[in-house]
Amino acid sequence: MFRSSSLAIFFLIVLSSQTLFSQAVPISSVPGLASTLVSNGCSGKSNLLCAVPNLYGPYGFVLPNPGIAGNFNLSFQAGFVAASATQLSVPALANPAAGFVYQYDPQADLYTRTSQSLGPVMTERGETIGRHKFAFGTMYQRDTFTNLDGTNLKKLPGVSGTPTHPAGDPYLGEEAVSTQVSAQLKASIFTAFATYGLTNRLDVSVAVPFEQITFNLNSVVTIHRVPNGQPILIPNSSGAPTVTCCSTGGPGPYGPVYGNYFDPKNPGTSVVREFSNNQSTSQGDLYWDPSKSTASGIGDVTLRFKGNVYHNDTVSMALLTDVRLPTGDASNFLGSGTIGLRPLFAISVREGWFTPHVNLGYQWNGTSILAGDPTAGTKGRLPGFAIFSAGSDVPFSKYVAFSLDYLGQEYVNAERFQLFTGSGPQGTFSGIGPVGAHVYNVSAGAAGVKIAAFNRLLFTANIVYPFTKAGLTQKIAPLVGLSYVF
Repeated sequence: MFRSSSLAIFFLIVLSSQTLFSQAVPISSVPGLASTLVSNGCSGKSNLLCAVPNLYGPYGFVLPNPGIAGNFNLSFQAGFVAASATQLSVPALANPAAGFVYQYDPQADLYTRTSQSLGPVMTERGETIGRHKFAFGTMYQRDTFTNLDGTNLKKLPGVSGTPTHPAGDPYLGEEAVSTQVSAQLKASIFTAFATYGLTNRLDVSVAVPFEQITFNLNSVVTIHRVPNGQPILIPNSSGAPTVTCCSTGGPGPYGPVYGNYFDPKNPGTSVVREFSNNQSTSQGDLYWDPSKSTASGIGDVTLRFKGNVYHNDTVSMALLTDVRLPTGDASNFLGSGTIGLRPLFAISVREGWFTPHVNLGYQWNGTSILAGDPTAGTKGRLPGFAIFSAGSDVPFSKYVAFSLDYLGQEYVNAERFQLFTGSGPQGTFSGIGPVGAHVYNVSAGAAGVKIAAFNRLLFTANIVYPFTKAGLTQKIAPLVGLSYVF
């Protein structure tokens, strides 16, 4: 449901793109180019994790200059996935516990409902469900992400210089390339959960998510040439023409030698191209991109163990442990790619209509390809985060309650991004890039209603709204669910 600032999916998004100019450039048609291309861990793969590395060709961002590959170094690519992967692949779970709490009365040989509170939606309560009670439910949530560290995903700028010169051109100054990226990132999650009371003080729960991830990338890339900086050819009576500086163009066979371009058949004017992870070029083409834009399947299954450690008529306290299993496909952002542990302390107070619940805990994550480099096949540790949440349900009647939650997460050693500007011979450009690992807060609020019907059926409708702009943030997210106690 609520996700803080991954899948770090954002470095990948900054490089995204659809094909404005669909010209094909067979690798074999450019002399010397094939020998400079080096395969990596994303070459030819269609998963979402490789969408950005594949965005500008089978081997990264290359241009069809004879004998040269990798002219541009888009450094923000290396940290984007790690920056948002935790939030995308380790979502905050809605409370899987039932809204009804029962306790067995051996004298009456009956189960009696011990709390008239229907419970919060996102914050875990201190009570357990009751011995031999079983609750089953479903929850649906839809997240549409809009910003990365305050920058609109539809307007992600990027800029890079050329660290190398084209072959035979010692005069060409550094040319710049700018990108304007529009990224669409959505997650639809349907979660089935079940809770069983082993005793009056011990519950076990399981949550199984089924997810659909949409990751559309579109980027318009522009080469900014150095004014009066294109080298020219001077006739040489002894043989090959001499390369000298400089020109913006010229007629005849000894015109300018253009340093960078997208179409070798039209080097003079092919300085703009639109890329995407849906472009339709074929294998063997320099701009072939097999990456898909959607993926669906089972996510990471979470097991929860909850033990009530204190209970009276007013206060209930519980210790919980969530064990997240890496059952989802991390290469398609359906899972985290690593085991996760979330110890949690929950306390609930019941004093008339006032029923606050408070949770404190920490999410620990192992190493995953999402925090590493998919092109090299290396892993890194997903950032962990401290958890603070508080919620309450205000009953309108025995059957209807209004719920409120505050969700706070304090990320530790998580990648951050920020806008920067740079100037050169071609002008001033803006870009977004990583600024290293930081500690930062992501928080959101949730509000909704719970409606009890047919004695043990509970309907939930909720919305989640982000309070902060750190990390990967989203629009108001809806959440609806049903649960039933047997």
